[in-house]
Amino acid sequence: MFRNKLSINWMVVRIAIVAMVFGVAAIFLIARAYQLQVVNSGSLKKKAEKQRAMNIHLEARRGFILDRTGEQLAASLEVDSVYARPRKLAGKTQRIKIADSLSKILDMDKKEILSKIEEDKPFVWIKRRVSPFTAEKIRKSNLPGIYTDPEYQRFYPLKNLAAHTIGFAGIDSKGLEGLELFYDKLLKTDPIPVAAQKDNLGRPIIFTTSDQTAKRNDIHITLDRNIQFIAERELEEAVNRERAKSGTVLAVDADSGEILALAVRPTYNLNVFEHSAASSRRNRAVADTFEPGSTFKVFLAATALDLGKVDRSESFFVNNGLYRYNGHEIHDVSPHKNLTFDEILINSSNIGAVKVSEKLTKNEYYHMLKNFGFGTLTHIDLPGERPGLLPAPNRWSVLTKANIAFGQGISVNPIQLALGFAAAVNGGKLYKPRLLTKITNASGEKVFENPPLLLRRTITEESSAALVDILRKTVTQGTAKAAAIPGVDIIGKTGTAQKADSSGGYSKERFLMSFVGAIMSTKPRIVILVIIDEPAAGNDRTGGKVAAPVFKKIAEGILALSGNAPCPNGQLVNSKQGVQTPVSKLLQNSEPIAGKMIGEWIMPDLKGSDLRQVVDICGKIKCDLSIDGVGHVARQIPKPGDIIREGGAIKVSCSGGVY
Repeated sequence: MFRNKLSINWMVVRIAIVAMVFGVAAIFLIARAYQLQVVNSGSLKKKAEKQRAMNIHLEARRGFILDRTGEQLAASLEVDSVYARPRKLAGKTQRIKIADSLSKILDMDKKEILSKIEEDKPFVWIKRRVSPFTAEKIRKSNLPGIYTDPEYQRFYPLKNLAAHTIGFAGIDSKGLEGLELFYDKLLKTDPIPVAAQKDNLGRPIIFTTSDQTAKRNDIHITLDRNIQFIAERELEEAVNRERAKSGTVLAVDADSGEILALAVRPTYNLNVFEHSAASSRRNRAVADTFEPGSTFKVFLAATALDLGKVDRSESFFVNNGLYRYNGHEIHDVSPHKNLTFDEILINSSNIGAVKVSEKLTKNEYYHMLKNFGFGTLTHIDLPGERPGLLPAPNRWSVLTKANIAFGQGISVNPIQLALGFAAAVNGGKLYKPRLLTKITNASGEKVFENPPLLLRRTITEESSAALVDILRKTVTQGTAKAAAIPGVDIIGKTGTAQKADSSGGYSKERFLMSFVGAIMSTKPRIVILVIIDEPAAGNDRTGGKVAAPVFKKIAEGILALSGNAPCPNGQLVNSKQGVQTPVSKLLQNSEPIAGKMIGEWIMPDLKGSDLRQVVDICGKIKCDLSIDGVGHVARQIPKPGDIIREGGAIKVSCSGGVY
């Protein structure tokens, strides 16, 4: 039997199997590569980018708040904050050591730090806004998982100056009070995005900034730092001297509604606002309402004059100081038998005010007061304003009209009173109160302007002029003599208001003393309201004795700022037309006045004028003008009031607008 034996070459078989395996593997790799490089390339690319890249949002600087001359009232400084990445810390022992070291550097409780770094979070703040010295110690300590990061901290260089107007921003640059709150959306700046590349430990190593820049807005306000300082200084002294509960001062441009100063006592340091009491942070100029007392007789007189209900020489029987009216007694501090309409205001007669109010109907009186802005919000750009109380005529009792005539039964806030008084004496123009003047960007370019807003006319110019004449006599002859400044045109009205008692009626011990007046010889005319709340009891505690002297000191300070201190003897000079003009009024006149000799001029006060006005004035004098700087005039040669001849030299230096 024949057997065909075949021999198998196992070497070849093994090579074939290996080749087949490699072939299959190659096909798999090619398929996998195709899947990764072609099919899934987009999603994998995004995943890789996400793993190695990170986006960081850098905090941007909050907008500045600047006064009318460009002085910084609120700014933001770069400081460091300390943070931890708890997930990068290994073990309890390491965490305890880190907490112990941090507690010594940061002066914090060790347990508080330990509780933070034991959290299962990628990021926790340890302490915000530390000093540069502390931040440097943290960096040099090289503690694992502990880092510093720059942030911006709000800083108020003038501390408590204008605190209630400026307000403050919190830890995350969010406005919480005052202008910081009211204009928070304007002042807050969006974070700046920054792309970064991470190393294998997740640390950012390469940064790429975008083309986006911080869109910062700075706000410029009407406050004058110098006038604000004077108002706060005199108010502080008065509140301390009178041992009063609180006090408020407002200085307002009567011809535009701009708030030049707003001072409140008690006050607080904006840089450490968290340590102050809520009562100290209360902005009483907008949030407090009160019965104004005799200052409100100004609006009774304005109403009666404008409606033609009285003649200024008309005589009123004022009952020798005691008037029984609808079952109630109305008293005058100083009894008189008869007073003219002017004398009622000059002597602040309550009985006379009631007699004048009897000539008005409820609706007439109510609508005039409403026209002056009482009983409604002024919409000043500050938070927390209260509208006060002016009841509708259908709710008036038989006593309401009489009470309102001398400032009871109605409540107002200080802004309303100051702006209403301004309207009564500036020719009848009621302006909206204004703090914001303009908004600029980070480059200083103006992006928005907020001009004065005339709301309406309250009374005629003739009625306003008559009222000014009466209020001038109130200062020179009546209850407001303590506000008089020799040689300066001052008008005003005193107020002494009993405060309501919780048990009913009015307290015989708690009073609110006030004075509202105006410097009429400045440009602009400036209204100043002074309120002293609950001064210590004593004899002769009246608005004329307590509040009027504060007005006088503030007014003298404002005049001194303009380089026009009042003439101590009230000297008068003759103009070419033979009209008697107070020296201080002459110096504030922006128009040149001819001297006694042909070709002579009396140098006007150019301070605060812009260059266009200066060129126009000097053109009328026909003089050689040299200008140093830009903006508004701060200094001038010759001085205001000096005699200059035609063709003479005038030099002005400009450094921003000042009064």
